[in-house]
Amino acid sequence: MAAWPAAPLLINLGGSLLGFLGTLTLIPAFRDLFLAARLFGEDLNKASRRPVPEAQGVISGAVFLIILFCFIPVPFLRCFVEEQCMAFPHDEFVELIGALLAICCMIFLGFADDVLNLRWRHKLLLPTMASLPLLMVYFTNFGNTTIVVPKPFRVLLGMHLDLGDYQDDHIFSLYLMVPFFFTTLGLFYHNWYPSRVFVGDTFCYFAGMTFAVVGILGHFSKTMLLFFIPQVLNFLYSLPQLFHVIPCPRHRLPRLNPSTGKLEMSYSKFKTKSLSALGTNILKAVKILHIVDVRSGTDEDGEYTECNNMTLINFIIKLIGPTHERNLTLLLLLIQVLGSMIAFSIRYQLVRLFYDV
Repeated sequence: MAAWPAAPLLINLGGSLLGFLGTLTLIPAFRDLFLAARLFGEDLNKASRRPVPEAQGVISGAVFLIILFCFIPVPFLRCFVEEQCMAFPHDEFVELIGALLAICCMIFLGFADDVLNLRWRHKLLLPTMASLPLLMVYFTNFGNTTIVVPKPFRVLLGMHLDLGDYQDDHIFSLYLMVPFFFTTLGLFYHNWYPSRVFVGDTFCYFAGMTFAVVGILGHFSKTMLLFFIPQVLNFLYSLPQLFHVIPCPRHRLPRLNPSTGKLEMSYSKFKTKSLSALGTNILKAVKILHIVDVRSGTDEDGEYTECNNMTLINFIIKLIGPTHERNLTLLLLLIQVLGSMIAFSIRYQLVRLFYDV
């Protein structure tokens, strides 16, 4: 791939721009079909509660796959037009095919989740199933690679561990991320406030697997994880509800106050005596730390406790107070940008504490 990367990258960019236009056009064109198939939801933060098509990530995902399916032979054309190509790079070819297979599987499983509304215990199996092609490709192609060992572990492991050649890793990553960016940009245009479409679980699965493929096969999974600092914090903050130590409602989105037009924290309400000892202690701890708003009272059913749903969005509202949805969206995007800046700082500055370069 590295011998003449400019031409394939330009072709990839051209296809990605067409994909952007295709996504922009196809999403409104398929709107009525999704509504007729009852693949729609209500915007809970709008007073009108109008039906909004769901699972639109399947359109951007399909366009992404079409672009890369057509792109498959492009990086290897040098083997047909240049004499210096002594042998076809089967390892690179298998790497690209395996990546697309894993992404394709995840798009299919994500769309199945949107249609069938699978339970959480079933959802946990889907990434494992879809990642099998990726793991097999990594095992067969990268069985002998090289990594630099962090300083604290060099006494035990030495300076390097042999894990292979990553000369073309960044080029491979661009082949996937450029089409992903432009097809997602088309989806983002229609999903921007006020949302005309919902991306659905399909896009979440598709995006997650794309990042995983790039991070794993590109040999920078640790760096990739740094860009998910807000998502990691959201996961940690949500753990008590995700494991049902604290009751977890189906929807944990902020709630709209119709009188003010602003979003406020949503709450989980439950009987106090139904909470386990662990849940009681967790609520006491988070209340002391002022990271969760905990209330208690008595109604016709007896004593009850309620706390705000433990998501990063609700936590931001707790910090700044009720706010308009557009402003909250912009603030969350800003947090993601700041998280990425922190990731770059860690990757290129603090990394010197662990590595020589």
